[in-house]
Amino acid sequence: MHRFINRALAVVMVFAAVGASWILWHTRDRNRGYAVDLRVRPGGGARAEGLRVGFGRETITPDLSRTVWLAGFANGRRATAVHDDLWAVAAIVDDGEHRVGLVVLDAIGLFHDDVVTIRRRVAESTPLDYLVVASTHNHSTPDLMGLWGSRVGFSGVDAAYRQRVIESAARAAVAAAANLSAARLSLLEIPLAPDGLVADSRDPQVFDATLRMMHFTRPDGSTIGSVVNWADHPETLWADNTEITADFPGYLRTALEHGIAIDGLPPVAGLGGIHVYVNGAIGGLMTTNPETAVMDPFDRQVYQPPSHQKARAVGRRLASAILTALAADPVPEMTPRLTVTARTIELALDNPLFRLASAVGTIDRGQPRWNHIRSEIALITLGEASIACIPGELYPEIANGGITHPDGADFELTPQEVPPIRDLMPGRIKFLFGLANDEVGYIIPKSEWDDRAPWLYGSTERHYGEISSPGPETGPLLHTAFKRLVAGAGF
Repeated sequence: MHRFINRALAVVMVFAAVGASWILWHTRDRNRGYAVDLRVRPGGGARAEGLRVGFGRETITPDLSRTVWLAGFANGRRATAVHDDLWAVAAIVDDGEHRVGLVVLDAIGLFHDDVVTIRRRVAESTPLDYLVVASTHNHSTPDLMGLWGSRVGFSGVDAAYRQRVIESAARAAVAAAANLSAARLSLLEIPLAPDGLVADSRDPQVFDATLRMMHFTRPDGSTIGSVVNWADHPETLWADNTEITADFPGYLRTALEHGIAIDGLPPVAGLGGIHVYVNGAIGGLMTTNPETAVMDPFDRQVYQPPSHQKARAVGRRLASAILTALAADPVPEMTPRLTVTARTIELALDNPLFRLASAVGTIDRGQPRWNHIRSEIALITLGEASIACIPGELYPEIANGGITHPDGADFELTPQEVPPIRDLMPGRIKFLFGLANDEVGYIIPKSEWDDRAPWLYGSTERHYGEISSPGPETGPLLHTAFKRLVAGAGF
């Protein structure tokens, strides 16, 4: 009997050791010692050159000869066709003294570990003071986060495709740096009514509906490119779609570059150049859902059921607003200067599903310490523009104000994330880049956190946001960290 018990204990110990090794391997820190604590400011001397900007892009459309699992909505959504290409689009801005880059991917999201890898690839040939890597959060693109495989608990990430995305993002940034040329900057801020364009699926009804744009032109006035910032989930095709598409950001970029031609109507000229779309505060969630009817401003048709035509209508609505605003010939800034303040942060991984997925390797990202993830925040200014770089899907009320404490909330406290982030930011035009340098999930005001019944606002079921958030402390921690970042920047 003693011999049997000893053998059984030995077997249990072996299995325990194997299990612990498995967990330690999957949660290991992929970038041990990596940290950003950056403060870039204009020097006192004269600049050798004025503002220069360059753009580049690389296709990241997957090869469907391999199985491709689409991200977002649910597991088991296998891609069946390519409707239009996916892209990594990059912009490099050089003020004559410092150089900052931006790469945006037609992707659901990219973890911080992969962003670090992209930065290292770029640094091999192109020195930058800072590089931002963001994703549009497109739900008709391959899984890059591990959550949407064939079934729950199985990763949908194709390692070869992820490596291709990393290499393509780096090449796009390097190409943009090689294309640097003299530029002028014009800033646009275009309020858009959310009705008939984007809906908020969760009270309170707070939007980040204002479109902001950096328009870069040559000295002769021709367009080099632009950076467009707005807030909406690119999931216009909805859950039944199985075709690869860039969704409305792709249609927006195409309309700005090539214009719009419709049979029987005069063509609308495009701007030329290369255009980057960056998403904003899309938590809550901001979405063009199946109940939202969108009118295309060019063919005058209204599209409500999910379709490529509806995605095109959203892109054209944004393009139309931009082209109209540019027709007013905004006054450009001739010599804007760059500043950057960026800092590494750690976020507690309180979500038990995220913990489990990380432990078994479904989510492939490292932990600098147990049940914590490394991420990053940044504040960039370029002339009269400021940019908050937030690593996830921020609820708009944290960005713009309007946080509530409704009956049924899990915590008895007043709003914590005050003042709103845009009130903390300097400058005249205040951009907010969501999913910047990481995708941590939803960033929810703690006073609105609702993980236990009764559900907020009389809902009969659990809200989605908490399921896809690291935890209730994420909002306050990020807000406090950004507030300190701005204070340390000295604005």
